[in-house]
Amino acid sequence: LVARRGKVVMMDAYGHRDLDTRAPLEKDTIFRIASMTKPIVGVAMMILHEQGKWSLDDPVAKYIPEFKDLKVTSANGPVPQAHAMTMRELMSHTAGFDVSAGYEKHNINDRSKPLQAMIDALAKLPLAAQPGTDWRYGPSVDIQGYIVEKLSGQTLDEFLRTRIFEPLKMKDTGFWVDKSKLARVAKVNTYDEQKKLMTAPTQSDPSRKPVFLSGSGGL
Repeated sequence: LVARRGKVVMMDAYGHRDLDTRAPLEKDTIFRIASMTKPIVGVAMMILHEQGKWSLDDPVAKYIPEFKDLKVTSANGPVPQAHAMTMRELMSHTAGFDVSAGYEKHNINDRSKPLQAMIDALAKLPLAAQPGTDWRYGPSVDIQGYIVEKLSGQTLDEFLRTRIFEPLKMKDTGFWVDKSKLARVAKVNTYDEQKKLMTAPTQSDPSRKPVFLSGSGGL
């Protein structure tokens, strides 16, 4: 797609949405957008910021009391936070949480449980770094999604749909796809042992509404 001065001047589609059937990509093919979910949740957070629901220098514990007294990992064992993590730090991946891989054995993103289960799991673990001292790409935006729910009184999918997707006519964006649209969904691909592109053997069902609404990568 090429746009200039607000107008689309050229748009085309190339390749295949299914390598096995050779079904072509179309202009309305639906993709899993993974981490591009994050900036959309950022918009949701800023809508709530404009409404005065939170401020950048507020402590995160003001909205998530479970995080009030989180300790921080150190060479001498868990120590207190040098200062309470702030919303500014949560929004910029510097609140002290570890990278996603650091939580694999704790299964904090159990897709069979709601966002509250993630908060409860994180509340039992020490931070990986002092707030404001290190940038780590981890669960921060999933936590933001939880805060969107608390401040708005809506589930994350409802808030994104009513406040962002419907006003912008993003009719094909959501945490799951209506079964009537399944034929338009692109398959997930991977590489075989010879580094040749192939259809991934495991394909999640995009028509199933997830229990865990991931602000980090669920759309």
